[in-house]
Amino acid sequence: MVEHVLGTVAVLALFSLVLLPATQVFMRDVFNAPIIGLEEGTRWGLIILVFFGAPLLIAKNEQIRLAEFIDYLPRRLRIWLERIILFVSGVSIACIAYAGLLSILRSMGTRTSVLDIPFWLFASPMLIGFAAAALGYVYYALRRTDPPIGGGPGIF
Repeated sequence: MVEHVLGTVAVLALFSLVLLPATQVFMRDVFNAPIIGLEEGTRWGLIILVFFGAPLLIAKNEQIRLAEFIDYLPRRLRIWLERIILFVSGVSIACIAYAGLLSILRSMGTRTSVLDIPFWLFASPMLIGFAAAALGYVYYALRRTDPPIGGGPGIF
């Protein structure tokens, strides 16, 4: 369920990354009337796409990784090493999410310069994405079934 929500929002953000700049170019070139703030809206769409898409990569174990060394290890050692890597990654991402939360709390009264979006709303995709990624890493590290090895077939 979480993957479907994140995926839908990421697809809508990708759609906005195509639609908003195209609209800006059309309005500027055809009518000589650019829309103020479309660049900031496009930037927010990119932020949403990146941070909501990251947990989806983790769910399929498709993040960038160097598995050449791990692939040569015996199966049991490889599985334990995968679990350790997933757990340490989850803790690391959770630290980043916590730092993002502190940043949002410190900047609670600020707003973006053009569209006047509250900073907490502008930065919330980062917090949600990192929190979901951290939970995903720790979940896959601690669950009973073996974690997927080296980004193989999906785990669902």
